[in-house]
Amino acid sequence: MPRKKVGMPFEVHPSPLTAANGEKLLYVKPLSGRTRTLQELEDFFADKYSLRKGEMSRVFKAFLDASAIWMAQGYRIETPIGTFAPKIRLKRQVTNPDDIHSNDVELEGIDYQCIKSFEKELDLRMGIDGFRYVHRPISSRILNNQQHLEKALKKSIEANGGYTTVSSFAYYSGLTDHSARRQLDRWCIGDLPKLQMSRISRAHIYTEI
Repeated sequence: MPRKKVGMPFEVHPSPLTAANGEKLLYVKPLSGRTRTLQELEDFFADKYSLRKGEMSRVFKAFLDASAIWMAQGYRIETPIGTFAPKIRLKRQVTNPDDIHSNDVELEGIDYQCIKSFEKELDLRMGIDGFRYVHRPISSRILNNQQHLEKALKKSIEANGGYTTVSSFAYYSGLTDHSARRQLDRWCIGDLPKLQMSRISRAHIYTEI
């Protein structure tokens, strides 16, 4: 049977839960490492919807500025794709409301609630393309194969001209980005570390010691 080439690619992983037979239950998630940038979005909109280059960037920047001003005042922001609202929390445990002061409160994050029509649009699209399984070896099995990890590290360093990154090592080893980062970080510790990590901008660069 030919392999499906369209649809959302997904990968399979074992969960912490076990079935009645004692084996791990599985869960699925979209294939990791797939990202679209704002520049790609700009190009897509310019080609498909005849928007001017840079227009989306200006809109996003204006939305970010205005939303930050309003959410800082406690407002929810309703948009065609959903609602954005500030989430706050207490910095310490308090039982008496009278003991709470303004400096006890901090921002926890931003809550996003997708509107139903957005979900429906995605669901309709998925009804057309569906899903496709992309087989990836289970990370725990890969991590137990030290010889494979060493070879993958060597290939990654050679390919990058003397260093490796999380995404590059993940590619050559078959690990997820999360597991690849953990393995690289393990090689940076101990009495005789194999690697050292340095940060350049937002990227983590690993070089051999």
